Amino acid sequence: MAWGPQEHQDGLTAGGNLFRHLMSGGELNPLHAGGVVLRRGERAYADLPLEYSRFYGTAVQHQSVVAIGSPALMLGTMAGNVIARKRAESAAAPQWREHQIARTVLTDQRIMIAVRTGWLMFWHGGLVEFVPTPDTFTMVLSYADTEPVMLRGPGVPWVAVSMASLLYDAEQMSRIPGFASMAAWYRSQTEREYQLNRQRELEASAASAHDQASPAQQGLPVIQAKVQEASDESS
Repeated sequence: MAWGPQEHQDGLTAGGNLFRHLMSGGELNPLHAGGVVLRRGERAYADLPLEYSRFYGTAVQHQSVVAIGSPALMLGTMAGNVIARKRAESAAAPQWREHQIARTVLTDQRIMIAVRTGWLMFWHGGLVEFVPTPDTFTMVLSYADTEPVMLRGPGVPWVAVSMASLLYDAEQMSRIPGFASMAAWYRSQTEREYQLNRQRELEASAASAHDQASPAQQGLPVIQAKVQEASDESS
């Protein structure tokens, strides 16, 4: 699945709007995750495809080739063995693996990911590190009892904000480094709305004061204008 620029922009906007909604005192809305069996009382809040991968090393067998013959053949074989060994070491080194697009369901208790071999469960209670970077559409989750998980895609901003609201209160969310741009945008929007509301209040107050003025006070400018006009004509 290839996501385009518009899908990423829409995803970032959706995540930012959700961040603003939650920071303003709103709540997540549960949804129905079709076909997924949840525990009693468990609620789902996201159900979408994301790119999934895991970070770990592995054992790779390498067997050197023994050559008997001319010095040139032996040197060539030795060089080939060195290259093959380095490739094996590189393949065995810890790195992100299992890259695939997978259905991802976020609940208030866990993240459920449907990989090629079946469903994987990652419980919030075992989470030890939560690193969302919605600006790059990436979220890394580290657990005490399994390898780190990375999720990527346009839906990450929404999922990251949703998950953060399940783990932290609003004040703690606002201090998460990965949400810095969202927090700055929220503050600017809040300040803008405050200024607009303040301007409306001042305009309403001025209109109300005008409506409550006595008829004589309201007609005074007209009388003054007529007196000035008569004075101008006589002169």
